[in-house]
Amino acid sequence: MNRNEWKGKGLSVNILYSRAGVAQQIWIGNENGSLLFDAGDGVLRDILSNKLDVNEIKGIFFTHGHFDHVGSLHSLLGFLRMKGRKEELPILAPEGCTEVFSIVENFIRCYQDTIPFKISRKEIRSREILHIADMSIEAYSVVHCGSIKGSGILDGIPAMGYRISYKGETIAISGDTGMCPSLKELVKEADLAIIEATIQTSKGAKKETLEKVHLSEDLAKEVGKLAKDFILVHKGKRKSNIKHEI
Repeated sequence: MNRNEWKGKGLSVNILYSRAGVAQQIWIGNENGSLLFDAGDGVLRDILSNKLDVNEIKGIFFTHGHFDHVGSLHSLLGFLRMKGRKEELPILAPEGCTEVFSIVENFIRCYQDTIPFKISRKEIRSREILHIADMSIEAYSVVHCGSIKGSGILDGIPAMGYRISYKGETIAISGDTGMCPSLKELVKEADLAIIEATIQTSKGAKKETLEKVHLSEDLAKEVGKLAKDFILVHKGKRKSNIKHEI
């Protein structure tokens, strides 16, 4: 059975949706507010259908700039504008993540005189630590390349995993990544690791793909065992009758 929720002593997780090539959005919160990690297609619908309060969002973090992780950022900002948000909204992404910052800049250009809240933008470097809603968020650079059917593996892009800590509890989010040394360091001894498992099995998969693009489910489980608990997300198409996979 797929899991989409986790609750610790101070932190809670709601994986709103995660499907490779479609969308990913992960909501992590405590009593002081919530952080949204990625904003792929349908993020607004997913937040509202899970009866979560958009006003609780204290910051939006992005793991990288691929469309299935950033595709609904403009819609979410538009909704917050319509609802009259007043609190500043930090938007944070890996240094050089042009996709995210281009969307934000375009939104501000379109509505600059009628946005009731300040949008702050920050480019994050590897091992940088930020503090929002009393949560400590440490960024870990991971290896991730794009791919297009018929064109093979593309160049690597800025990509981060995040380690979120609060009152002695830690959650690790891998983002999209190949099998790289920083991934194991990111996940090690976390209370919960949320790990991408795009490829069904490493059997028959190219070594370069597993090292530079995405993890297979068996490799993701291997990494997950470094944490106290783990959830696999971002699964690609599986040979089953399951229509929706977290």
